[in-house]
Amino acid sequence: MSTQPVFRVISIGDLVVDIVLSIPHLPVQANQHQPAREVRLEPGGAGNFLIAGARLGMEMVALGVIGDDAGDCGATLGNAILSILQQEGIQVQGVVRQPDTTSTTVVVLVDQDGQNVFLGGYGVGPEIDLPGKWVEEIYLRNTAQAVFASGYTLAEKRDSRAGLELMALAREKNIPVFFDPGPEMVHATVEQIQAALANSEVLLLTEEEIPFMAAGEEGLLAARRLLEQGPRLVCVKRGPKGCTLLTAQETIEYPGFIVPARDPTGAGDSFAAAFIYAYLRKWELHSIAAFANAMGAAKVQKFGSGRQVPTAGEVRAILSANHVAIDF
Repeated sequence: MSTQPVFRVISIGDLVVDIVLSIPHLPVQANQHQPAREVRLEPGGAGNFLIAGARLGMEMVALGVIGDDAGDCGATLGNAILSILQQEGIQVQGVVRQPDTTSTTVVVLVDQDGQNVFLGGYGVGPEIDLPGKWVEEIYLRNTAQAVFASGYTLAEKRDSRAGLELMALAREKNIPVFFDPGPEMVHATVEQIQAALANSEVLLLTEEEIPFMAAGEEGLLAARRLLEQGPRLVCVKRGPKGCTLLTAQETIEYPGFIVPARDPTGAGDSFAAAFIYAYLRKWELHSIAAFANAMGAAKVQKFGSGRQVPTAGEVRAILSANHVAIDF
């Protein structure tokens, strides 16, 4: 393994409690009971991204809001998730703990064919002002090399405004901002979309999400026009087909790696972590795409979220099996 500098990456919001159940088949039907083969409590949402980044050797920082809703053994669900993140080496000192509020919680149903359903609700609590300790991560510590946010960050009302403000501060300090719209951007306001694009250096989105960001337009041409609104690079994630990278000068298409897919939960978050890792190391675009695709392929072979994201060894195995030489 080569010696590499350690990069500090800040993740804004989207702190989620995942309750993951492995069931025989979907759809579920009323009065027809199924035994869950496995039940796990895991950090979902940005937790997948944070753990995946930490396993690649980056210094990961979680910012966001959790509630104090009651969980098992008298602990709160939010604090239980933060404890898991800490065990994975992730910094959580900047997380705001709101008394008398709830945490964003999702029940994830996954069947034996890899199909999934997400059932959940956003945490409810008062809107926060941009916390001083969040600003310190950008201005005083001045050690962050990247900031990551998603459409889920903007969908949670209590910290969406603070999240956008922090993205703007990062852009002002020339810290690259990576934004992953996700399906929740269908509910975003025009102002939120414009602000997210203006403050992002890299946009990571699926083909289905292009219309959310491009005023209803579809396809790669619409994705390319998004470069005129702020981003320097647009990555279109295409699942098992791989990804397409767009810059003002070129288009790079990289195929996906063929693997048996067990569960796609967290694959996009893992992809984002690998993409940022490679981008910060200034790899050429083909290598960035290959590495991110390998991380996604490694994830879909594993059931669950949170601690079930890939290890560095599992990513190396994908690259080796496909004769791709990337030293990390």
